[in-house]
Amino acid sequence: MSKRSIARRSLSLLRRRTIPFTEGNRVELLIDGGPYFRKLVETIAAAEHYIFLEVYILASDETGWRVARALMERARAGLEVAVCFDGYGSIALSRDFVDALTEAGVKLLPFRPPSLFHRRWPWEKRNHRKTLVVDGRVAMVGGLNISNDYAAKEDGGRGWRDTAVWVEGPAVRQLEALFRHLWRRYRGRPSLVLRRGRRAFPMDSRPGRAKVRFLGNFGRRDRAFIRRAYLQAIMTADRTIRICNAYFVPDRVFRRALIRAAKRGVSVEIIVAGATDVPIVLWASRWYYGRLLKHKIRLYEFHERILHAKTAVIDGQWVTVGSSNLDDLSAFRNLEVNAGILCPRLGAEADAQFAIDRDRSQRVDRAAWKSRSRIRRFLEWFFGRFRRIY
Repeated sequence: MSKRSIARRSLSLLRRRTIPFTEGNRVELLIDGGPYFRKLVETIAAAEHYIFLEVYILASDETGWRVARALMERARAGLEVAVCFDGYGSIALSRDFVDALTEAGVKLLPFRPPSLFHRRWPWEKRNHRKTLVVDGRVAMVGGLNISNDYAAKEDGGRGWRDTAVWVEGPAVRQLEALFRHLWRRYRGRPSLVLRRGRRAFPMDSRPGRAKVRFLGNFGRRDRAFIRRAYLQAIMTADRTIRICNAYFVPDRVFRRALIRAAKRGVSVEIIVAGATDVPIVLWASRWYYGRLLKHKIRLYEFHERILHAKTAVIDGQWVTVGSSNLDDLSAFRNLEVNAGILCPRLGAEADAQFAIDRDRSQRVDRAAWKSRSRIRRFLEWFFGRFRRIY
């Protein structure tokens, strides 16, 4: 079988189960916590019917209370407000915080909270999504949790580097369906049943020109939607592949797709976290540097502050922003959501932001890399071997 036939067969397999793009959406790229939390609170305040929020870490700090006050105000006004937070990621959430939201009428759903009766690792199958849906009309998706780590320094936060996208248009219904599906499956108590959604957004309205689809993995059957979308975009890239991902521990199939793209002349650039909140993942990521550098893939480490973004832009046209890391946990175990967007304007913005981040990063030099110490080689090998458990 020829290489061309193999490529065609691979693309056919990738396309067997997919989510369609929805036309006519308006999109806005949000860089870092300052713009993100302002837009989040503003969008919540403008809600008229219902608010669905999903997050991995919901903290009872200044940023958490800032968002909570906006949610409570709309709940007291009679809107349906539902919040799903991960039971492990939000384990430090205070009782006062939970009680205040509940008393205001906010429906709270902790996702798989830690239990002595769980047989698996507590961090397996976590709800790692970060989404907001308002009135079936507007949505937000990105990598930012609700805590001071992600808020801007001028707002009292730590200013981690992250990215999100705001979407208005018919594609939002896809994201709402993902939220409702999860809520029905895990809600437990009858008091947490959601009302039937109103069509607050006219289905024939087209506020913008962007094509958008929301990709979410859920359980074994739909667990690799985001990974397949990445692979399809990489395999069809003509000019540029630019990836910025905080936890970059790609599997063999993903690495081979990147290498094949580089071999056919595509410029492949990847920014990973140099300053990180999970050092063992950085060591695991470095285990794969040599194979990528060998094929002229350019690697950069972002050391200016902690990098938490999960974005990519390919050929200046296809953009993805969301919660999914490029590792096994995100691809096959955790619940994740990414927006896939076809929009030249947003692609140009994403390319420009990538260039800014690249200029603030340190390029990995292959010659220097090959001369690194034995202890570093051992740490990379050790954590790389156990990459599937974190």
